[in-house]
Amino acid sequence: MAWSNVSAASVLEMIVMAFQVFGVVSLCVTRLVSEARWAERGRIAFVIAMVGLGVAGALCGRQDSEFALFAGGTMTALLIGMTIGNGAHHTNRSPAHHVLHEVPAVA
Repeated sequence: MAWSNVSAASVLEMIVMAFQVFGVVSLCVTRLVSEARWAERGRIAFVIAMVGLGVAGALCGRQDSEFALFAGGTMTALLIGMTIGNGAHHTNRSPAHHVLHEVPAVA
């Protein structure tokens, strides 16, 4: 007797959808939040989402599911979204590096 009548392909498809949402949210956090600590967290979450989409998409492909194509398309769109534009500027520096020091004028 089976515990559930949910197939493995259905579970993998739901995992692909979860990583798609996670990837879009992490892209938005990375690109739209200018505070350095949130942008860094968004980049880490983005990498996790990309690896998760790759693994879940590959497993869906083994199950002959069409969600493998959706995972690949989402990975492509997310990578394009991450690489174009300016995003958060200089998130690896502290704000102290952005302050310009005045040079005393020589009379």
